[in-house]
Amino acid sequence: MTAFDDLGLRDELLRTLEEENLEAATALQAAVIPVLRRGGNLVARASSGAGKTLAYGLGVLDRLRAAPSGGEAEEDEEEASGGTRVLLLVPTEEEAEHAAVSLFPYVQATGFSITAADGSWATPLARAEVLVATPGSAMEAVRASAMKLDTLEALVIDGARAIQELGAWEMVDTLLDHIPRDAQRVLFTSALTDEIEDLIDRRIKRALRYPSAPAVADDQPPVPDGEVGYVVATEREKIELLARLLSGRREADVPPVLHCRSDERAAQVAELLTMRGFLVGELSDPDADIAVVAAGTSRAELVEEGGIEPARTISYDVPPDAETLRARHAGDPKAVIFVEPRELPHLHDIARQALLVPRAFTAPADVPTGHSARLEQFRQELQRALREEDLAAQILVLQPLLDEHPAVEIAAAATALLRSRRPTPAAAATTQTLAAAAPAAAATGAAVSPSRTDAGPAPATFVRLYVGVGNRDGLRPGDLVGAIAGETNIPGSRVGKIDIRDNFSIVEVQAEVAEQVIAAVNGTTIKGRSVRVDYDRGADRARRAPERRGPPSERSREGGSRPRPPVRRPRGE
Repeated sequence: MTAFDDLGLRDELLRTLEEENLEAATALQAAVIPVLRRGGNLVARASSGAGKTLAYGLGVLDRLRAAPSGGEAEEDEEEASGGTRVLLLVPTEEEAEHAAVSLFPYVQATGFSITAADGSWATPLARAEVLVATPGSAMEAVRASAMKLDTLEALVIDGARAIQELGAWEMVDTLLDHIPRDAQRVLFTSALTDEIEDLIDRRIKRALRYPSAPAVADDQPPVPDGEVGYVVATEREKIELLARLLSGRREADVPPVLHCRSDERAAQVAELLTMRGFLVGELSDPDADIAVVAAGTSRAELVEEGGIEPARTISYDVPPDAETLRARHAGDPKAVIFVEPRELPHLHDIARQALLVPRAFTAPADVPTGHSARLEQFRQELQRALREEDLAAQILVLQPLLDEHPAVEIAAAATALLRSRRPTPAAAATTQTLAAAAPAAAATGAAVSPSRTDAGPAPATFVRLYVGVGNRDGLRPGDLVGAIAGETNIPGSRVGKIDIRDNFSIVEVQAEVAEQVIAAVNGTTIKGRSVRVDYDRGADRARRAPERRGPPSERSREGGSRPRPPVRRPRGE
């Protein structure tokens, strides 16, 4: 493994890493930190658990230098700094808080300040060189002049796929369109979609990709040769879960082995276990309840050093990469990994690379005979969703609950809600009507058709809005979508066709949010111009025109259009 000392980082960052007892970089960190230190653009496919926060944090901070003093006296402590220099975009406010706390010691070590735009930090946005925000919060900060995009030296997008799922992708596009051309652009995502690839092609030029795509696609990917178990648990639940595992009857004289992400972390866990009465010892000690080993120790090294095969390998923290995962757990049918909900995509990704199939531990349940078929079908649907669906955005939505309740209880509550669904009154009435009509229909030979209420929700209706800004102002569709989404917090999917003309634009929005858009966007500034937003009256006149009756002269007297003179046509037509 690569040591942080070998990556050329600044002394103050290395000292902070030493204070945090972090010595070895993950594979992701070793690959991308040198690129970011040189100011290069980066597109990385990685999820929580790979060490991505520290990867972009160290790489970007290493090249950030204090701005030269511009006057005879130092700036007043109450005055703003030179402006926001690094903007970190994350999917949710909870993620913003987590990232800001994680980066704080490193930002502080370099002499800068960091804040999160969620209102929970005392440092004003205008005084922080590093700002962590959701796309919506960042747009609001720009509109309120709390942040100026022209001072940015780097923009980092952490969790692009989740941001897209949550409907804020257009705002990311708008922000990228307004930062300096020479600003560093960094994007981390759990998956690359067509929309993300499109933005990369337009906004993140000459970016290094990690991991790099193979030159020739493998039509027959390697077949997994093993499995690895995992249990979803929050940080608070892990020690209790480990204690329950150790309290069970041990089938071998050899204790299980516990791996942690750092030696300091291992010492803390060992102390907590000792407080609970467990004996933490060596692998060779048959009386030990568990053996805690150094962070980088592999299963093969344990066997080679002591000649003893561990009874079970447990990872208290999810391994950072596929190499570590395979070195720890390959060949152990009882291996188990404690994984936080937001780290699940990362675990599935590295397990695929390590040729291991991740399997969640499930407890068998006694099922009443009358419900067995339906319950089995429900379980199969859940298994399909776990295998095929991208759950990153859903995990972020549940993150606040996971801090308060065990994951299994949240899953049980969601299951109860799903299984207790009842037909709506309209649907129930339709069913009763059809049932009552069936005998009569059978007697007459007529067919019974379901009513409109049985056909599902009607498609959304869009209306046209007039926006008083157009091509002459340099307007682009992303500017309008970003302004609407930023002012109203409605997803971009509720915005339809955009027609930009010379002096104005026509925007289609869903009818149910039209009033909200008009009230929120009317009078705001877009492209440096205060705009008027209202219903497109031209469309209204076009709809009313066919309803008018009478000769043109009468319509003129009533305030309508004037009569047009007859058109002379050449003979023969």
